[in-house]
Amino acid sequence: MLFEPKMQLVWVNGPIGRLTDFLERCCLDQGTVHTARALDNMNPAAGYAAPETSGEWSALVARLEAAAGEDSLPLTHPCEEFSPRQRQLLEELEHQLAESDADLKLLNDQLILCRTGSEQFRQFSGLEVPVDQLEQCRFVQVRFGCMPQRGLEMLQRNYSKDCLLFLPCGQNEQGCWGVCLTPMVEAARMDGVLAELRFEPVHLPGAAGTPAQIVENLDRNIRLLEAEKAAALDHRAALWQQAKPWAAPLYALACRRARVEELRRCAAVRGERFFYCVWLRQPDLAAFEAACRGLGQLDLLPDRVLARRAWEQETARSEGK
Repeated sequence: MLFEPKMQLVWVNGPIGRLTDFLERCCLDQGTVHTARALDNMNPAAGYAAPETSGEWSALVARLEAAAGEDSLPLTHPCEEFSPRQRQLLEELEHQLAESDADLKLLNDQLILCRTGSEQFRQFSGLEVPVDQLEQCRFVQVRFGCMPQRGLEMLQRNYSKDCLLFLPCGQNEQGCWGVCLTPMVEAARMDGVLAELRFEPVHLPGAAGTPAQIVENLDRNIRLLEAEKAAALDHRAALWQQAKPWAAPLYALACRRARVEELRRCAAVRGERFFYCVWLRQPDLAAFEAACRGLGQLDLLPDRVLARRAWEQETARSEGK
């Protein structure tokens, strides 16, 4: 906020029990009040301290926004209070959504596994030998995977006479895809060599059949999983749509109370009284004073010296740029 000569700083103090009402009726509802942190202009050694805030309404806003997910929360009038019935409904909704989200996570994990496996085994489509039979060889360790170009060059340069055979099957930007064969008795030593060559083996538990058959099965699974995921997303959306009639007014209430919590942090407290300072434009001062008088038990004190000083400091910074 830029300070102007016509900006007025007003100090307000009153009983601590009136702080929430003051913030709601005189600050939040007015819409033209700019709050300032009172403790910035007070000496803590004189006994001034920040008021206690629980943060429960901000937490409730976060809970409702998490429940809504990507859906929007409609603007509506706030409800009167966070009733025990609403609390029960919210807990039930969160439990149902947690189960739905767990199902979606499982489906997403399976989709990632299938899509990755399909993409990888597609590189071996020209190989017509069943993968599961190759992996059951007693005397030869068979591994499917990808070796970067640098590793392939190192293999040809440094290990050409070693008991390590790499059969290329395809190539893309990741490197050369192929089958690595080593004698089972040399498998442990060759594991170290393959690690040095940055060979990345393909891991797909339960893969059976030729690479082309594996890809076909994985693509079928992907279609089934995508259908299940769409149904799970529809179920989650339906849960939220059913909750909207009571959740939207509760969200409006929570947002309002969370804003009050935020404004409360600007106050200073000493003993049983609160102290607050706000910036107002001169045309808005009368309406603010009327709102405070309507609330009662509040003392107002305009501070023209501090307001003028703040304006001069702001003007000096602007001219210095």
